[in-house]
Amino acid sequence: MKLEKLGMRTIKSGIAVTCCVIIAKYLVQNPMYCAVACIISVQDTVRGSLKAGFGRVKGTIIGGIIGFLLVLIQPKDPILCGIGSIITIYLCNILKINSAITVASVTFISIYLGVIEVNPAIYSFNRVLDTSIGVIIGIFINYIIVRPDYLESSKKELKKFERLTLQSIELKIIDKERFNILKLEKEVKKLENIYSKLIDELKYTKDDINTDKVETTMKICKEIYFHMQSIELLEKKLYLNEKNYNNLKKLYSIDNIDWEINEEKSPVFNYHLSKIIEEVNMLNDINNSNY
Repeated sequence: MKLEKLGMRTIKSGIAVTCCVIIAKYLVQNPMYCAVACIISVQDTVRGSLKAGFGRVKGTIIGGIIGFLLVLIQPKDPILCGIGSIITIYLCNILKINSAITVASVTFISIYLGVIEVNPAIYSFNRVLDTSIGVIIGIFINYIIVRPDYLESSKKELKKFERLTLQSIELKIIDKERFNILKLEKEVKKLENIYSKLIDELKYTKDDINTDKVETTMKICKEIYFHMQSIELLEKKLYLNEKNYNNLKKLYSIDNIDWEINEEKSPVFNYHLSKIIEEVNMLNDINNSNY
């Protein structure tokens, strides 16, 4: 069995929970709710932490208010319990905090069905308090302790994509074999994921990042993937034109390519191939420059 690498987010979650339990012992009645909110607040990015954390606080407030109001009307009524659940979920949807639906619903049901043994108003206040403390600690720990360098990750993945593209062209043209388009697709999705996190972190970093350059590079990778897809769909006998033939020799530093040259045949293939060669060279220039 291969053991997974212990990620920094996992380590930060443990540190955050430790701090949370120590601090919560002096501020709240039950550190459990505080610790749960803390774990949820430790996300891949600071923006993700803020969104998850404050979403949970909002959900707790919504469930607490609805539960308290319906208890004043009639506690433990099955019909009102169902109506309260509908209202709770509906409000979470309106406020676009779908991730908080569960916590909002649990808070509402705990209050309305009398699972708690204290005054509903006091219970609601305590849940908001301990959730808020857990969220604040989780966000703080996530911000100050070794945040991922998504710019460096982007650079590494872009270079990897460049190598993978060159290998795929070599398989198709030099070795006359099929390349695995799924590898390129997987790499593009990975790049999109890292790029999304990089954008999320921009507001919370002091680094001067040229986002236009990163965005341009992402577009180039997507275009390369599109052209590679198009080439892979061509099944009939293909020919190289003179321009692509010479550019490929230069790209791979070889003297000869075992392909028939014809300027009239395979125009679609040569169009996509010329675009790939052009964009690979652009990607190489960007990868060798400073962002």
